[in-house]
Amino acid sequence: MNLKFAKYLIMILLLASCGNQETEIKSYGFPKNGNGNLNVSLELSEFNSYGKLIDRIRKTTCNDSIPKIVVKEKNLTRNIYPMEHCEPIIFDPNGKHYVTFRKGKPYEWQSIIEILPNSINKKLTEDFAYYRNSEKLESYLVIIESERNEKIDGIEKFIKSITQEYDELETDLKLNFAFWEVVPHFPPPPANENESENE
Repeated sequence: MNLKFAKYLIMILLLASCGNQETEIKSYGFPKNGNGNLNVSLELSEFNSYGKLIDRIRKTTCNDSIPKIVVKEKNLTRNIYPMEHCEPIIFDPNGKHYVTFRKGKPYEWQSIIEILPNSINKKLTEDFAYYRNSEKLESYLVIIESERNEKIDGIEKFIKSITQEYDELETDLKLNFAFWEVVPHFPPPPANENESENE
């Protein structure tokens, strides 16, 4: 009789402990302090193209709200506060901080070299380390870019991998994300056109 009672008690305690697991929340980027009502939660699965995602991020920012990309895992929610400005900013990292997404896969900037999962730690500590104008590491910066008509596939998985590697660093430095559109590169005009303009 006592054995049956003990079994039931153990089952009840196990079920109760499963129900009491809290979801941990981690934030990346620079959440603006103040009114949390300004946060606009965005889940990547809501968007059927990359262009719609970046338009929504920009529109939210330009309406004095704060975009927050929510990435959910079991018992963990990652809030990504992307860097966005209504006015375009001048930034030329020579491709170091960029990740280009094509057909759901991350690639080195303007190349066909795929970023493999086992290279994420090295990418974070070397290519995504942001120094600005000094030799002192200031933060980590990841610029995700893609064509407007590309799908969102693979981006959430990549964000999870980068944030997991960042968490293992146990650093006080921020991990920042930006979501930009691939800027087309136009070839210079032919020499004949320049000569005819000068005449």
